[in-house]
Amino acid sequence: MSAIEITQHCRAAHCLPVLQGETKMEVISELIRAFVASGAIAEDQAPELFGEIVSREEEATTGIGRGVAMPHARSSAVVSETLVGVGLHSEGVDFDSLDGAPVHVVFLIATADPAQYLPVAARIARIARDDVEMKALQRQATAIQIHKFLEESWSSCGTA
Repeated sequence: MSAIEITQHCRAAHCLPVLQGETKMEVISELIRAFVASGAIAEDQAPELFGEIVSREEEATTGIGRGVAMPHARSSAVVSETLVGVGLHSEGVDFDSLDGAPVHVVFLIATADPAQYLPVAARIARIARDDVEMKALQRQATAIQIHKFLEESWSSCGTA
């Protein structure tokens, strides 16, 4: 899967430079609202997608550590394409992360096909392991800047 194919799942409209929520459920809702606002999903589908993601979150935390979380729905009945939303939180949110650290970067992934989830999650995990990349991502001030940064990061990290 090329970088272009992956970044088309993460539209600038799905990039939130300032998450307002104070809990993981609130930031998940914010990112789902970005999907609704862009027309990627219908407003009446938002509660179902939220339920799918929360259900997964109850199984085990998606706070992967190092200030990053990847809440997701791998086989969503709501989406017809893979969607990726990205949100930045300056103060950090408690995601019950594996390392106990607050989360500053949230990647929300929703896909109808579980096979589509794995390459996207692998790319995100590669970026998340790079402290320099993550600090640079957190300095992006607009949705367009976040999207462009991710496009360049995905291109430079090779194939998943």
